[in-house]
Amino acid sequence: MRDAAEGQQKHGQQEHFETLPLFSTTDKNGRMTMLRPGHRVGRAAPLMPWLLTAAALWSLTGSVPFGALLGMAPTPAISMLLGHPVTVGVAVLLLFVAIGTTGGVYSRSIEQFGQTRVAGLFATLSIAGGLAAVAGILLFWTLTSDVSRPFDLEAIATSPTVPPELGAVVGASFALWAAIAFLRLPGSIAHARRRQADIERLREEGLSCTGTLTALNFTNSWLFNFPIFTVEVNYIVDGAPRVVSAHMRTSADRVPVVGSILIVLTDNRGTTHVELDLESGATFEPDVGKYAPSDG
Repeated sequence: MRDAAEGQQKHGQQEHFETLPLFSTTDKNGRMTMLRPGHRVGRAAPLMPWLLTAAALWSLTGSVPFGALLGMAPTPAISMLLGHPVTVGVAVLLLFVAIGTTGGVYSRSIEQFGQTRVAGLFATLSIAGGLAAVAGILLFWTLTSDVSRPFDLEAIATSPTVPPELGAVVGASFALWAAIAFLRLPGSIAHARRRQADIERLREEGLSCTGTLTALNFTNSWLFNFPIFTVEVNYIVDGAPRVVSAHMRTSADRVPVVGSILIVLTDNRGTTHVELDLESGATFEPDVGKYAPSDG
């Protein structure tokens, strides 16, 4: 067991070393895209089982607050059941499972598309979609169980108890959130796939040049805990020196120093990709706290 755990840790560290720092000559922040060596352009199909599972778990978890707290239980008996301590305890356990599964959706989205923006949209869709779905189901069940009761949003202000209209508004908010993520997802996936296709093509057919990091400018911003930089890389093509500017995202302990050797891939279409030369023995900033985000 210990050997297996150590092996997984080393594998995780190796993936970390392969993907950071991440460079992009076209995009910045969450739109920066990577393609791990040996990986193909990402596909959405492998993510669907994880996405649906996470959404289902969020639906089950959300049934307790929507039904017991927001008045969306169709009968008093079901409301009491959803508010029972055992049910609440099960919902809390499911919440942790849902969070873990959503983390799996996020990490697998990164593996497929190499982009935090796409991964964030998949994770958002699983959460908001699941909660919107359970709100819609409970609202429909509640209204059909008592067809004589009108649906009136004014009840939010006038009802002496928590009315289902309040739950409907909360559910609609999650539905809007899910709809926005759903509408943005296809374009984001297409963008990530185009970037990965460019990287794949440049690795297979492009001109590979040895580059030197000549300028490193910290933007004083972070994506999560990863510092963001703008860099300049000098390289030579057909005896003529050239300079390419790029955005760089990395971890605080993986900031290459000026003079580090990089690989510049380019073609006659003007497409350029920059990545770290792992075989050159890159030198990183020894002060690992220099670019770490402040706690304040």
